[in-house]
Amino acid sequence: MSGNHGKTKLPDNVLYRSRIEIRRILQELAGEGLPIFAEIGDGKLFISQILSVDPMAGCFAVAYGAEKSINNAMFNQPSVKFSSNLGEAHLIFKVAGASDTLCKGQPAIQFAFPRTLVFFHRREHLRIPIPAEASLRCIAEAGSFIPFESRIIDISHDGLGGMLYDRDIKLKAGTVLRGCRIIMPSGNAIVADLWLRYITTITLPDGTVANRAGLRFIQRPDEIAELVSFFIQNLDKNQDISGKNSID
Repeated sequence: MSGNHGKTKLPDNVLYRSRIEIRRILQELAGEGLPIFAEIGDGKLFISQILSVDPMAGCFAVAYGAEKSINNAMFNQPSVKFSSNLGEAHLIFKVAGASDTLCKGQPAIQFAFPRTLVFFHRREHLRIPIPAEASLRCIAEAGSFIPFESRIIDISHDGLGGMLYDRDIKLKAGTVLRGCRIIMPSGNAIVADLWLRYITTITLPDGTVANRAGLRFIQRPDEIAELVSFFIQNLDKNQDISGKNSID
């Protein structure tokens, strides 16, 4: 699994048990500086990246996250399930036994290699495609950013989704947009925190260039049930038109 994802056909779903393969994937995540995340406790999100991989010791180190309380909670977890994205793949691996370490002179968190790593080329949960007229207005804030508007364009039952926003708005993958207000057709607003998994630039059918962010609703899926319920109303209609669901 190299960086040339466009040249090699990726497998659909693979469970890696080989220590060599797991080491190689962790090294690629580290080499590309890709964000990894884990849900800690009740809806808290630990966001970091792999700093180093030690094949001889069979362990890897991750950077401390931005929030001290979440870092502290990490050491009280019996196990942690990390997720990340590598090209078109979604990766999941579970680790245990967080410990303090130093990496290049900086404090870091160390874990032993996971025993298994799951590689999903295609999403396990279908993404519900939403036509432009049915997308939802979203007012987002990001720390010192001036609030901006975007549109939630799709969502899946497991809390993954996508949004479009103006290309002049500069955001980075890994950003958490706190307290976004998603406006329903009824006029009611659902407040949600959105974690931006990746960002790409796309050209819309009318020729407009926009940014598209793949995102995760940090709230549990049952807390965004109203959003899913709204989107699902368009599913049958879209199936009639296209004959199938689209997936990201």
